[in-house]
Amino acid sequence: MEEYRISLALPHRPDSPQLAAALAAAVPQPVRAIAATLLTSGYAVAVVGGCVRDGLLGTTPPDFDLATSAAPEAVLGLFPRAIPIGLRHGTVMIPSATGPVDVTRFRGRSLSEDLRRRDFTINAMALELGGEPVFVDPTGGHRDLAQGILRAPGDAGERLTDDPLRAIRAARFVAQLGVEPDSALREALPAHASAAANLAGERIRLELERLLVGPYVERGLLLLREIGVEHLLVPGVRPDAARITGAVPPQLTLRLAAWLRETQAGARLRKLRFPSRTATAVERRVAAHPARDWPTGGPGLRKLRRRLGDEGLAAVLALGHAEITAAADGLDGAAADRLERVEAALAELRRTGALDVERATLAAGGEDVMRWLGCRPGPAVGRALRWLTERVAEDPTQNDPERLRALLADYLADGASSLDARKAEE
Repeated sequence: MEEYRISLALPHRPDSPQLAAALAAAVPQPVRAIAATLLTSGYAVAVVGGCVRDGLLGTTPPDFDLATSAAPEAVLGLFPRAIPIGLRHGTVMIPSATGPVDVTRFRGRSLSEDLRRRDFTINAMALELGGEPVFVDPTGGHRDLAQGILRAPGDAGERLTDDPLRAIRAARFVAQLGVEPDSALREALPAHASAAANLAGERIRLELERLLVGPYVERGLLLLREIGVEHLLVPGVRPDAARITGAVPPQLTLRLAAWLRETQAGARLRKLRFPSRTATAVERRVAAHPARDWPTGGPGLRKLRRRLGDEGLAAVLALGHAEITAAADGLDGAAADRLERVEAALAELRRTGALDVERATLAAGGEDVMRWLGCRPGPAVGRALRWLTERVAEDPTQNDPERLRALLADYLADGASSLDARKAEE
């Protein structure tokens, strides 16, 4: 296995008092206050899990978790604002000025036993509070993190059986941190793919969201494929999906579109409980792909922009570039040329203001057209408005009522032939 090493922000020895002191200094005061209340009530308490790992890496944890010897009922009694969010697992959430703090009873009889039952060694580290802080690392998580190794505490199969979602979480940590599974974990992962893929969509979605915006997303997606989870979640993902996804910026809807292009993306994302807005945005971007097949004319590009919006338009262009430059056989010259012409056409439309021209921006409406044409409401009015919109898109200075009336006279003189020709071009 290729060796990856991670530069720790706190490179002290695990048994160094300086390491524990540095980690303790990063714990926010509201979290310390919760810990102090538990300590003065006679309970053991420690900061645990991902926030300790993030502290070693020098990044700000999104939240803080505490493990304690106190039963959840005791925690609820000590903190009137506490909310029981997982009594079955012994977890109580306490609102604080630094955000929600989850307080969970030890899984087992002690902190050390609790840590040995966690998902991976890099998450099985703790900072024990009370007196001088003590860094607790019974499974070698500090060493594994420094060496870029993802390892399960104890038997990998047992840890994955405890919660099959850990199979997907392993790929998430690969994508987030650049760690690599050790041989035991890699061998155990495939046997839990089916159970992981059949878990509640909400749980899977949270892991995928973090995986897809990770700096090592390609490696994370390749692991999902290797262990058999990807096919179970989204059948028909393209062979080059991981490479293309890694070649686009870390924006969730864009990376979802890159990963799921040419699949039933919207349906799959809704099944995984992604927000409807996200599923729809990805669906539209996948449908508009590839950008190199787009028209280069103004009418078609404006129509596409109306459907995708500016963000979606930029996303599909980025996806097109990624697909071209990451092609296995090198740069696709014809596709690159087409994409260049599309972007040049869009730039010119933006320069002239023509990209923003729509029927609603015309200086004349349906009633004006009916008066000028001397007709009643009907298809002819719509055709005339479309024709005027295209003329203004070609020359925005024409967007004046009198000029539009003059243009409409030309339209009548042509017998609507110009409009029919324009429709054929679109």
